[in-house]
Amino acid sequence: MIRVIIADDENRICRLIMKLIDWDELGMSIVGTANNGLEALELIEKESPDIVITDIRMPGYDGLQVIERAKAINKDLEFIIISGYSHFEYAKSAISYGVKDYLLKPINQEELLNTLLRVKGDIIKKKGYINLESEYKFTLENDRYIIRKSFLDNLIISDGNNFSHLTIEEINKRYYFHFEPCFFQIIALRLDQLVDEDIFDINNIMERTLEAIYSSLRDAICDIEVIIKKNNSYILMNYREEQKQMIKDNFSKVLADFDLKISQTKKVKLTIGFGKRVIKIKDIKTSYESAKLSIEDRIIKGIGELIHYGEVITDKSSLNDMFLNFSRKFVKFVERLDREGIKRTLSEFKKEVHKIPIGGREYKTLILDIANIYDLTLKSNNIKIDYENKEYKRLEDIVKESYSTEFLFDELLAYINTSLILLDEDMANKNLGQITQAKEYIEANYMNSITLEDVGAYIGFNPSYFSSLFKKETGFSFVEYLSKIRMEKAKELLVESDLRIQDICLMVGYNDVKYFSKLFIKYTGLKPKEYRKIFM
Repeated sequence: MIRVIIADDENRICRLIMKLIDWDELGMSIVGTANNGLEALELIEKESPDIVITDIRMPGYDGLQVIERAKAINKDLEFIIISGYSHFEYAKSAISYGVKDYLLKPINQEELLNTLLRVKGDIIKKKGYINLESEYKFTLENDRYIIRKSFLDNLIISDGNNFSHLTIEEINKRYYFHFEPCFFQIIALRLDQLVDEDIFDINNIMERTLEAIYSSLRDAICDIEVIIKKNNSYILMNYREEQKQMIKDNFSKVLADFDLKISQTKKVKLTIGFGKRVIKIKDIKTSYESAKLSIEDRIIKGIGELIHYGEVITDKSSLNDMFLNFSRKFVKFVERLDREGIKRTLSEFKKEVHKIPIGGREYKTLILDIANIYDLTLKSNNIKIDYENKEYKRLEDIVKESYSTEFLFDELLAYINTSLILLDEDMANKNLGQITQAKEYIEANYMNSITLEDVGAYIGFNPSYFSSLFKKETGFSFVEYLSKIRMEKAKELLVESDLRIQDICLMVGYNDVKYFSKLFIKYTGLKPKEYRKIFM
């Protein structure tokens, strides 16, 4: 394994370089990073690297000083300079020290990869790693695979315009392809487990499947390459029109063989999604994106199928109308934290959605949109839950990997139920403090014309939720509690002062003496004057 050190005074540059390259695949490993020249030299002495990638300007020693001192430690050490400066003097000095390349920031992945491959070749030759022709050929083929893969990775990540200035012949020569000016198409493969348990050889299953496809088509079409992205695998094919049916038949056979030989024993299903056919190399990304959409449609079409892009087209107008009507009802139930209402509304909406055409990606987006509406409704009503980000991320991951519409709605409901349970637990502690605040507010403002809305706004609750919460926690409605506070204060004033009844009436928040007297009798069983006579 070739050992590499990265030195740059900016951590983000070190991290970027580490992420840009698949080091293991290149036969290299990062053995350390440094943020200044002194650290770089210490690492070089400690780790004995083969390659140092260093910035030209760093604190301590600059890049050229590091190279000069490092060469005294190990004359065979290879250096790659990176810099934000294109000054000729820097480049000239670097070359005089035997630096292999001088890369300008921002760092280009393709340039860095090609430089590393060249340096790797020099190291291999210098150290005598390849004395036999067969070993040399193996290294060459491996590097070709890396270069092809890097090209395709760049193509599907970027918009394709990075290569639009190149002809097919130039791409073939530079990146070791055998493209012809005919059709390009990406076909996606996805494995889904039917049981909720680890299947340790699932990666091997995918590798064997890809190998079988590659072997059967390699000599039958112009070119073929495999791209692996996390849980999905993608096959790029370049073929002529007359080969179209043969390719389709081949994939149909792969699917049938997989179902017969693997699905029944391993409880794994293979879905194949055909992307859009394109003519231009720069449009391969379009085929890639459409192949991903085809795979997403498996939640509608079913797993274990061969799905072509465009088989399911979402009726966006009907979906938008349905969603608008649903969200109006849904929000009201969420505001009231009405579990049964939430569950019933979701169940009704699920039935409605199944009546219209909707693609897999739109379906998954819909589920996350509902979860977002739920969370935003809670937040807008100042109902906060501590779990938020962690649980939403978990739902996001589940939705991303799901292959069943039934499962999606079940998980959405589970997400909401989890939050409501946590809310209940949280509220038991939080409500006490907020109800105490509400009581303090009422006791400080009882003499004014305060309303349910005023107190709810003060503690951050909507009126309907505050009303039910206050009743639940105190045993009194808001009006009952306000009257109780006013009557207790009136009793104090009647006993401790010689104020007139009408003055006391105004002081405790009432404008009508008759109404005040009626409430006082209801509360104490006595008229205000009678109460005063008894207790004075």
